Amino acid sequence: LEEKLAKLENGYGASAFGTGMAATTSAISATMQAGDHCVISDCSYGGTNRSCREFFTPLGMEFTFVDFRDPENVKKAMKPNTKLVFSETPANPVSKIAKDGGAKHVVDATFATPVICRPLDWGADMVIQSLTKYYEGHNIMTGGAVISKDQALHEKVKWVQNVHGNIINPFAAYIIMQTSKTMHLRMRKQSENAMAENPKVTKVVYPGLASHPQKALADKYHRDGLHGGMLWFDIQGGSAAGTKLMNVCQRPWSLCENLGATESIITACAVMTHANMLKEDRLKVGITDGFIRISCGIEDSADLIRALEVALEQV
Repeated sequence: LEEKLAKLENGYGASAFGTGMAATTSAISATMQAGDHCVISDCSYGGTNRSCREFFTPLGMEFTFVDFRDPENVKKAMKPNTKLVFSETPANPVSKIAKDGGAKHVVDATFATPVICRPLDWGADMVIQSLTKYYEGHNIMTGGAVISKDQALHEKVKWVQNVHGNIINPFAAYIIMQTSKTMHLRMRKQSENAMAENPKVTKVVYPGLASHPQKALADKYHRDGLHGGMLWFDIQGGSAAGTKLMNVCQRPWSLCENLGATESIITACAVMTHANMLKEDRLKVGITDGFIRISCGIEDSADLIRALEVALEQV
């Protein structure tokens, strides 16, 4: 599995872990120690945000959360002791800022997968994949991976993997080896299933829409005109409306915190995936009380739209 991951991501080597968070904490552990500083995206995965604030910070590490949409924010946050820049796709020109500051650049590319974007090709030093999501894609197994660009960095991550004992179990590795064979087919269908219309929806954000403020950037970095199966919309009525939508939404939609599966998944992030974030931090990065995350699966798009419309009528 690790050899396959390295080839798919165009890296030197890969280290596979039991979960995506194990991969994330291992990437940080391999590049930072007490007294070091990290510049990290302020809209990173909720678990990543929490691990930085509640686990690594008490160990003497410092984290600055900034808006990566403007590279100048990253540049201004760099310090002499900055050892890591942690972003989500796309990578460049943040990679150059990290390099100029003597830091490593790690990119969580879980949403994109190598089907859509390969950050190592754009200058990143490491790529994190939550294999639980699109690589596995069937809600069966969990896994994570760190793919490194060069031998020295790969050996550091491998050492952390060995010391922490976070290696993926053989059966999970076997299953992901099989499910990843259809990842490129699933990603295409999931990208096609992204949708954008309903009167009760106040705002829809998807990089494939002309209305997206960074559409040109997505077109530049995303391969084959694909923009993935992830989108979000804001529902009127805040968290109460979001919770009700979760309760009434029927199949083919699934209610859970996962994403990237063959099943379409709907999530009220304020009370689910990002409930552990401080409310002011959550609102600052645009995760409102009515923020609904959609992970499109491979079902018939007409069935998905019909079920969502029925649910929205009840909110």
